[in-house]
Amino acid sequence: MSATSSSPDVRRALLLIWSDIPTDREAEFNDWYDREYLRERVEVPGFIRGRRFAAISAAPKYLALYEAQSAEVMRSEAYLRLKRTRDAHSMQFIPFFRNTIKATCDIVSHAGAGEGALLVLLPITVDSERLNAFRDWNLKTFLGELVQSTGVMAATYAVDNNTMHATSAAHDVRTGDRYLENVILIEAASDLGASAAMACLNPQALERHGVKPHIVEKPCVFRVLYTLRA
Repeated sequence: MSATSSSPDVRRALLLIWSDIPTDREAEFNDWYDREYLRERVEVPGFIRGRRFAAISAAPKYLALYEAQSAEVMRSEAYLRLKRTRDAHSMQFIPFFRNTIKATCDIVSHAGAGEGALLVLLPITVDSERLNAFRDWNLKTFLGELVQSTGVMAATYAVDNNTMHATSAAHDVRTGDRYLENVILIEAASDLGASAAMACLNPQALERHGVKPHIVEKPCVFRVLYTLRA
């Protein structure tokens, strides 16, 4: 997409898993995730791509981000079968996830196009009394202006889909995971772009629009590890 847009009828969706892993298991965990776990999900009909990131300035360390044609993909039989019937490697590695933060979100607005070498992420909450005004500003002004910054290629605003969240959580094998409410994601092609994105996501500036950081205190920066498309 080259301009800010949204589709009220059919929205693409994001599945986000953000987690730490014990340092003594990282090498084998990463190999398993890239070769098996991510691939299994991207091969589910309706998924578009899966991407993995490592934190530059963030915690937890590892982020996985999947894009689907709609949130309905996350309650399709093909996807839920993966969650119900986990293989031996999944059962070996999933218990090692630590400090896990998750989200199943609808993409509400998007601007720009393409993928960057860096991803800037900020989970947010929005004042309920100012939600409509924020979404209107975000759709018509904020994202479009953001992607005009040097080195900023694309930006996305996504909100939690409570129905899909509940369906997916019913098959979880861990307890204690935290969930995001809303998230802004910015694709940057350079350090300069990442810096510009972080400046635009300054919590003090966003507070004027009824927005506060959620779970983390400031924008988080990641580098791409691996991308796989359907």
